[in-house]
Amino acid sequence: MDFARVAAMSAVVLVHVCSPFVSTTYTDLGTQTWWVAHVVDAGTRWCVPVFIMISGALLLRPKDEDVAGFYRKRWARIGVPLVVWTAAYLLWQQWRDGIGFPDALGQAASGTPSIHLYFLYVIAGLYVFTPFLRTVVAHTPRTGLWWFAGAALAVGAADQLLALVDGAGGVTAASRFLPFLGFYLLGWLLTDGGPRDRDVRYGSTAFVAGTTVTALGAWGVARAEGEWGAGAEYVYGFLSPSMVLASVGAFLLLRAWGTRLAEKGPESLTNRTIAVLSGLSFGVYLVHVMVLYTLRDLGGTPDGTVGLTLAAGYAIATVLISLLLVAGARRVPLLRSTV
Repeated sequence: MDFARVAAMSAVVLVHVCSPFVSTTYTDLGTQTWWVAHVVDAGTRWCVPVFIMISGALLLRPKDEDVAGFYRKRWARIGVPLVVWTAAYLLWQQWRDGIGFPDALGQAASGTPSIHLYFLYVIAGLYVFTPFLRTVVAHTPRTGLWWFAGAALAVGAADQLLALVDGAGGVTAASRFLPFLGFYLLGWLLTDGGPRDRDVRYGSTAFVAGTTVTALGAWGVARAEGEWGAGAEYVYGFLSPSMVLASVGAFLLLRAWGTRLAEKGPESLTNRTIAVLSGLSFGVYLVHVMVLYTLRDLGGTPDGTVGLTLAAGYAIATVLISLLLVAGARRVPLLRSTV
């Protein structure tokens, strides 16, 4: 899971670097620049589902742990960062973009105080029900759990599709986790029983097929609409059928590769490095948007090859700066609990 967590952290940064090109903020639809960013973005959008599946794999296994104790541990892990970083990003946006109090309140109430912090609200909601889901996992046959996960993903995909209808849809901070319940269950189902030799084969097929359909499907919809709009965003969405397939494939591949690395032993340089980066990955997820946007504000993002080269530099610099900031924060007692 450490290897998967580090890979997902890196993929999140790439998604946020590429997405303004794909949404045509920095380039035009169908240009060479757009296609490069589009392929990279489509090939890394499994990042958030994989993060959720990692949590499910680690937390849904039935344990002899009282509910109160579970909530105390999870509050320390997710509750404090949720409160602190929600406030931090809203204040930062007020300073950077001039958003007013009503807009800030609306963003917090919807569970989107920043483009990435919805993930905290998703995980927090899943944690609330984890003690009870453990009971379901312990007393439900695997076939039933597969049906449960499939039904949950189908409902999430339908919810995302119906949201395309004008005036339909809408989630709040309290309900944002519900569409992702299927991924949470899949994390446990795909890891229960240990790694399998066919994981790489199945994972590769699912990842390539899902990513290809996502990339071509989003391009086809955008071309038909004449712009990057809601239809293309649906194909890109974490719960579209093609992205579910790609995310499952990515999880199987990362787990298989991580298992092979683990066979070298925890004392190997590679595994020690991965363990350190894994421990910092949550904090990097939290701070990287501030770092990336600041770099963009300072350096700009032109179109064309220059823009892509600069974007690649932003990605590398964002990861390195974020790692340094988080490593430093973890040495400060008052900041350690926030990252």
